[in-house]
Amino acid sequence: MRINDLKPILLCFFALSILFFALPAFAETTLQVKCVDASGAPVPNAKVTVAPVKNFQKMKDKKSDPQGEAEFPKLEDGAYRIFGRKEGFAPALYELAVLKGSTESVTLKMAQGADAKLWFEDQAEETKANTLMVQGLDALKQNKFPDAEKQLNDALAIKPSFASALYYLGVANLQQSKYDQGMQLLDKASETASAWMNSSSLPTADQTMYQHVIQGVQQAKNYLPIKKADDALAQKNYEEAVKQFSELVKTNPNIPEVYANFATALFYSGRYDEALAAIDKAIQLKPGTYENHKKAIIAQKENAQNEKAQAVLDEGVKQLQAGDAAEALKKFEQAKAMVSGNNQWLVWTWIGKAQGKLNQPEAGDSFKKAIELAPADKAQECRNLVAQYYEDLKKYDDAIDVLVDPKAAGSGSPEQALLTVAKSARDKQPKLAEAALERVIKINPENTDAMFDLGQLYYSDGKENDRRTKELLAKYVEKGQDPNKLESAKGMMVIINRRTK
Repeated sequence: MRINDLKPILLCFFALSILFFALPAFAETTLQVKCVDASGAPVPNAKVTVAPVKNFQKMKDKKSDPQGEAEFPKLEDGAYRIFGRKEGFAPALYELAVLKGSTESVTLKMAQGADAKLWFEDQAEETKANTLMVQGLDALKQNKFPDAEKQLNDALAIKPSFASALYYLGVANLQQSKYDQGMQLLDKASETASAWMNSSSLPTADQTMYQHVIQGVQQAKNYLPIKKADDALAQKNYEEAVKQFSELVKTNPNIPEVYANFATALFYSGRYDEALAAIDKAIQLKPGTYENHKKAIIAQKENAQNEKAQAVLDEGVKQLQAGDAAEALKKFEQAKAMVSGNNQWLVWTWIGKAQGKLNQPEAGDSFKKAIELAPADKAQECRNLVAQYYEDLKKYDDAIDVLVDPKAAGSGSPEQALLTVAKSARDKQPKLAEAALERVIKINPENTDAMFDLGQLYYSDGKENDRRTKELLAKYVEKGQDPNKLESAKGMMVIINRRTK
């Protein structure tokens, strides 16, 4: 669940006006008020007013003493509005001090400035606060969180007991990952709304509005763990996200989005099996939604496993090149156990090479296994690797068997496949070309072009194959049709006759 998914829950109501009330009286209590300036120094001789919200007619006034203090004993329990005034200072307001039969203390922070009317003394001020709150709510809906924060703070500067503004300001802080500040504001919003609701004189519409505030606060608190987890994921703090989501799935076992994001966090932490278990749970809760997510996890798991296997394989190759075939074989076996079937073919070729170095008869079976497992797009590459191994050992017939396997010939004939090998190997691997042409002549004794090409290769080898060279060229002179080749064959035979005398 992403951050924006919470908005329909968190932005579920609007608050445009507040009525004022007082809690019913039960017992007498004492209120201590301290007036201080911006530096924290006492402000003496300030007029301090304490007014029950329910009955403004029962307000009481006192001057602060040299220590900036004013004490109001024998007050009825209930909600009070406390404000202070002094020439040279702007009025200071503390709203909704709830007194419950004990001594309570309140501090009025008085800033330098001119006197002005407070919001409950001037309808225009209340309207201004309401307008700022609505503007802040609009900014919040548009994800303009800093703007929303400023406008809501401005509304609260005018009207500190504005429960809706406190609530939305808490949401704005949470949306910016200011968790502690957000929770403090939400708690204050809930306390303020509860205080207003305790008035029996509050209109039904306002009661409903405050109930919405309290419900919204509880919903925000319930979703805060999800938001923390989502934030950690968005910030790529995957270990923290795993920690948060692992707790969330215990308390929210039926939310598929939670499991899907948990799988993502586990995925990026390299915990692929756990990620698959989490995404399977998400699919179970919401079928048909997260299959591609699961495929991506499976693919990445295979890639990661293959990367580890490749590292082990590379170590084995180095050991084989250094002459330690026994240790190399151990590495190759280890790598084989780590990779999936589609990628095992390459490991099997190296297993065969190590076994061959150790003169183990299983080498041939390992090469066959490699060719069997190689996917279609890797089949020729696999055959070339195996053939190269036999070529290095000068086992050209074995190399030919690999390269010209009937299964690999496709729609072409074995003879044509042999001729293709001979042509490609003629310049760089003449011995392999010779073996291929010998097999062509064995399959088709009437292939005079193969006779000429093989005779030419043997001629280039020198005296060691003069007898076979002369035999092949003589047959071509007897049966060949190409004038140029005939002339060339006769010339080579003259030289062979000379050097064999």
